[in-house]
Amino acid sequence: MAGLRLRTLNTADRAILVARGDIDLNTAALLDAKLNQLTSKYRKLEVNLNGTNYVDSTGLASLLRAHKYLDMMGGEFCITGCQPLVSRILHLVGFNNLFSISEHEPRSLRIPEVV
Repeated sequence: MAGLRLRTLNTADRAILVARGDIDLNTAALLDAKLNQLTSKYRKLEVNLNGTNYVDSTGLASLLRAHKYLDMMGGEFCITGCQPLVSRILHLVGFNNLFSISEHEPRSLRIPEVV
């Protein structure tokens, strides 16, 4: 998957960031900027990684910074829709001990493919 596409959706109680594409050294700055923007406005953030097949250490650092900031502000951070490899990476580094990680998306929040 070339590049990283990000889309933001809002529900009554949270912002949902939908990511499509790999999150790596070349794309982590884009993710970081969007996470910074969203955490400055919302206290509940869901990152949907259904369209992401790979996350490297720079992407992991971006996710961790967003979680830490929201945790410090009394907010909530979670990841949904993980592909099996991404879920494995997140569990290997222990993110599952910090916040909720789900391979499934809430049925009411299923996101159509971004074209």
